[in-house]
Amino acid sequence: MPKTKNRVDYIELKKRLKFVSKPLFEFCGAFVAYLDDCYGLKQNDPKINKLCSKQALYNEVMNAFEQSLSPFVKEEIKTFAFSNILQGVLKAFLFDYQSVNTFDAFLKKYDNYEIDALFDYIGGCFINEYSQSNCEDWPNDLESMKRYIANLDEPDVDIKEKIISLYDYPQETKMRIRHIIVSMYDVFKAYEDEAVKMAKNQQKRYSNLMEIDYDYFCNILKFDDIAYAITNNDKVELCISYMFTVSYFCKEYNDGSVFLLNGFLCDEYYASKVEQDSVENFLNIIGDKDSMRILMSYAKRPHYLQELSRELNISPAKLRIFNKRFQDANLVDYEYTGGRRYYYLNKEQVNAYIDMCKRLFS
Repeated sequence: MPKTKNRVDYIELKKRLKFVSKPLFEFCGAFVAYLDDCYGLKQNDPKINKLCSKQALYNEVMNAFEQSLSPFVKEEIKTFAFSNILQGVLKAFLFDYQSVNTFDAFLKKYDNYEIDALFDYIGGCFINEYSQSNCEDWPNDLESMKRYIANLDEPDVDIKEKIISLYDYPQETKMRIRHIIVSMYDVFKAYEDEAVKMAKNQQKRYSNLMEIDYDYFCNILKFDDIAYAITNNDKVELCISYMFTVSYFCKEYNDGSVFLLNGFLCDEYYASKVEQDSVENFLNIIGDKDSMRILMSYAKRPHYLQELSRELNISPAKLRIFNKRFQDANLVDYEYTGGRRYYYLNKEQVNAYIDMCKRLFS
């Protein structure tokens, strides 16, 4: 049965929430995923990798990048592997400029962008990765940024030399980043319409999910983490992405709006995380010697508390603690017979846990 909606939260969110389509985010998702793979930053979570591996279009796009990009572009991508600069610049443009929804619009914005402003992004990406600085004194002109980075203590000397070399040839750096992005878009554009279509279909699914099970919808989209943003912004835009798969981003703007980007596989990932947590709890329970003795007794036949206490020489108070834990995991249920509460093993749930274990460990 669907959970009961929290009417206050639901009504407020319905008033403020608008599902939006952002086509360029599909390219951005593919761009980030491919670069992360090149840099050995592929998701460490095997559940995410498993979910992504089942998506035919996603894998077709990744294969197309690998097969179609020139050796020069691949080598250029590797030269930026010391930092997430390439990913950071593209994402920053998309999040900072809400009107940029197409690749042509992005390219126009990028080509007209001041060098100092571009390197503000580049330096910011680097510092966020390598420094504990709060950036309160981060300058806004090219030479001062370069000196600031040179004086950082945390990064290795060779890493600092790589980022500073980008500042030494700013116009060339800008053109190098442009060439990589354009080259990758030239490959992606053959898949763009299909990716956007897939994203819109998933948007409809999430919209329906909001109506069917509001609490679950909030959990998988992390609305509980941004309650402040929802409460304090007049407009909430939510984009469901296909190519970002399992991702979550939140950006608040000064105009009283907040933009959310979620991967369409967030619900499956959330379900698998819940399953994993359940299995871990189950394994912890059966890993306890007294727990196993009690459960095995319940498996043989129903017992009432005092009877089992005498049989296993475990105090009734301790048995109540165990029973609470078992019931929270749905391992044990009870029925009244002759005025007594008899506990018994929920064998169906035990078999469900065993099936979960098989899925997780297969």
